[in-house]
Amino acid sequence: MRFPIQLSPHGQFAAIVVAYCLLHLGLRLFLSPVLGTDDVEQAICAQSLALGCDLRQPPLYTWLQWLTNQFAGTGRLSIFLFKYGLLFLTYWLLYRIGLRLFAQSATAGIAALSLWLTYPFAVSVHQGVTHSLLLSVLLAASFLVALRLGERRTLGGYVLLGLVLGLGLLAKYSFALYAAALALAALGLPRYRALLLDVRLVLTALVAVLVVTPHSLWAWERLGAMQGALGGIGQHNAPAGYGPRVASGLMSLASALVQFLFPLWLILLIFYPRLLRPPKAPLPDALRLAGRTIAISAGLLALVVLLGGPVEIKPRWMHVVLLLAPLYLFGRIEAAGYSAGAKRGYVASLSLLPLLVIAAWLGQTYLAPKFGQVTRFHAPYDRLAQQLHSAGFERGTIVADGLHLAGNMRIAFPESRVVTPAYPHYRPPMTGSGQCLAVWESRHHSAAPAELIGYLNKAGRPAPAPRYIEADYRHSERERMELGFLLLPAAACP
Repeated sequence: MRFPIQLSPHGQFAAIVVAYCLLHLGLRLFLSPVLGTDDVEQAICAQSLALGCDLRQPPLYTWLQWLTNQFAGTGRLSIFLFKYGLLFLTYWLLYRIGLRLFAQSATAGIAALSLWLTYPFAVSVHQGVTHSLLLSVLLAASFLVALRLGERRTLGGYVLLGLVLGLGLLAKYSFALYAAALALAALGLPRYRALLLDVRLVLTALVAVLVVTPHSLWAWERLGAMQGALGGIGQHNAPAGYGPRVASGLMSLASALVQFLFPLWLILLIFYPRLLRPPKAPLPDALRLAGRTIAISAGLLALVVLLGGPVEIKPRWMHVVLLLAPLYLFGRIEAAGYSAGAKRGYVASLSLLPLLVIAAWLGQTYLAPKFGQVTRFHAPYDRLAQQLHSAGFERGTIVADGLHLAGNMRIAFPESRVVTPAYPHYRPPMTGSGQCLAVWESRHHSAAPAELIGYLNKAGRPAPAPRYIEADYRHSERERMELGFLLLPAAACP
């Protein structure tokens, strides 16, 4: 790619990633006013600073989202600015790692951008990924710090490693699996084994413990509830018997590993068929560290399955195992040698796929509803919120059944607090006097869900009869969404 102004290789890479992130930020704001999966959770949980909200996730993402809200406001712009800032950091940190792995900066750039050829980064990240994106930043940051310590061990480096490890655990609990894999991989390489045997590693552990202690104490007080929330992950339709469970879990793990890197692995094999051959010379220690970390992470996850863990493993969970895979694969490609023609073909594919993703996104947005294929992104939450305002609700507390409804109501009524039975352990502070609005998604004037009614405290007042509103799904003339609601005095809300 030729630039109108002279940029260094680092500047060129940064410009490409910034342009990519800004393009998708603009498309995300333009194509739908609806928050997607995971984004709705942050709209709810970032109403205040708390040591925990969703029992399945640690709170660091929410804390940073709350901080972003303080200067960008409560709304979609704040949520997506933070998300695409993290996406930029992920690519940039992987590029910085690549500069230590490869002889040419161009290879580092191509390897980092190869995440465009994985479904989680090509598609999913634009629809609702949150904690896994912050996890990716801290996975890359911790590996980069480890490489720098391998080159030069300093006290500041050990402190920084402890900080990054602690923040990683606060980003997503699965970071612990990666940290264990990285340590085990380092033990097998003399340069990095010396890093682990240094007495200053005690300081690393101390810093990490200090970082995670406040949330750990909060979690300990809710240990039973957390075990229930985390224990159900990946257990849907689990077969009876140890053998069938393990077989199902291992097959699911293998499938997830393949799906996460699709179509990257296929395109690499097309242009670099020598990728699978053993390298002619030993790989550099840094690349071997990356490869062993990937292999050990997958092995530890298989061990979790053998010990009775999840039987349904989703591809989107594989960041903790495969984030470094494009860098490692390009290390093998560089060692095997490749032609200029292969590189041009691969770069062309790398440039084309984001365009195909955008085309598919436009088709899903504008054409799919014409054939009755509406999604959450077509839901008319903004129009329904206008009707709720016309019905008399101005501000106060909204008790919403379901995360998607609750999160989008928070965006529609930024001066109101939103609570939901889905997060019984999170109570945002009152925002002042106001009304109490109970709202739920209904069909054919269905009654309020029992869980929602049980969540309300009507203080002895009889509840009024439910009222109902509806609106067409966006770009659809056949599908409509209906909401039921109760407009109550402020004292009726918890």
